[in-house]
Amino acid sequence: MRYFLLFALLVFTLSCGFGTRVVEPLDDDDTTNDDDDTTTDDDDTSADDDDDTTDDDDTATDDDDSTDDDDTTDDDDTTADDDDSTPGPQPIRFVALGDTGEGNADQYAVASVVETVCANQGCDFAIMLGDNFYDIGVDSVTDPQWQEKFEDPYASVPLTFYPALGNHDGGAEGTGLELWKGDIQVAYSAVSTKWEMPARWYKHSHGPVDLYALDTSSIFFDGGFLCSDCDDNTEDMAEWLTSEWQGGSTGSWRIAYGHHPYLSNGPHGDAGTYEGIPFIPYVSGEEIKDFMDSYVCGSVDLYICGHDHSRQWLMDQCGGTTSLMVSGAGAKTSELEGSNPAYFEDAETEGFVWFEIIGNSMTVQWWDKTGTMNHQGTITK
Repeated sequence: MRYFLLFALLVFTLSCGFGTRVVEPLDDDDTTNDDDDTTTDDDDTSADDDDDTTDDDDTATDDDDSTDDDDTTDDDDTTADDDDSTPGPQPIRFVALGDTGEGNADQYAVASVVETVCANQGCDFAIMLGDNFYDIGVDSVTDPQWQEKFEDPYASVPLTFYPALGNHDGGAEGTGLELWKGDIQVAYSAVSTKWEMPARWYKHSHGPVDLYALDTSSIFFDGGFLCSDCDDNTEDMAEWLTSEWQGGSTGSWRIAYGHHPYLSNGPHGDAGTYEGIPFIPYVSGEEIKDFMDSYVCGSVDLYICGHDHSRQWLMDQCGGTTSLMVSGAGAKTSELEGSNPAYFEDAETEGFVWFEIIGNSMTVQWWDKTGTMNHQGTITK
């Protein structure tokens, strides 16, 4: 049986790679961009989430905008507060992109659009969603891949990057079982001026926003004989998050991010049935699902991940209040195979997602490598 599980894991490896309401797309005349180098796609194809959403495309529609304060509303100005006489909340803006570690032309193209969008609309930082270095991570802080796949592609992006670890960052043919390789990425924080990864999992706060980077590769191998350190890491993360939810987190927004998805329409699929295979230890992602259900879902406003090389904004939430997104098209794309309802999804073009949080409203924009904003919507607390 043990050899069967190891064989199944090898097959999997080779195949790899508080209350919010969501979401109302802005009207076509609200989704323009002032930069001559970028364009906007008028097709907002967000779907309906029962009584919480409004859509003006071919998906289900909720036309009642006379909702209470918890419901989403159109906002003609998504990037600033026009009332100069009364200072509003300080906006927090950032981008999220995953599976970037190729050093290829598509990674450079996405980075160029990140630079332009951030110059035009503002960005305070970037988060990276794992698989920062294909195919087997880095071997040292002087590995040439640091230049080829991080420093050079983002040389013109003047932001601090806050990465999470993916399975390929942990080597062992992409399984992630060589944990020491992930530790090298932590150590690189002392070398780079723009790479900030103080631990394998960590919190960073920006104004009213608390962000939690998770080590989902350790969680993936929790509870078994393949990785005792993964068991320890997962237990420590669980205790850490429990402490945060009991008072450590003071932000009005909580965002968790990691590599592995909870729900995804990509080839890897949903946690618990990864690769369409339920019940097989590790391979199915049951440990990811259990951890998310116990410590993340319902405790954060948003969980965003990579692993599948596409861009997705899922309609379904976990824990009743946690929105789910996939932004794993930072350097390549895969396919969309699942049937989870989505406000937006694309696997044709590489890209990223841009966020702006002002007060109780989060604006979400999905951009592709051509400089086109494909979709925009809001989440309101």
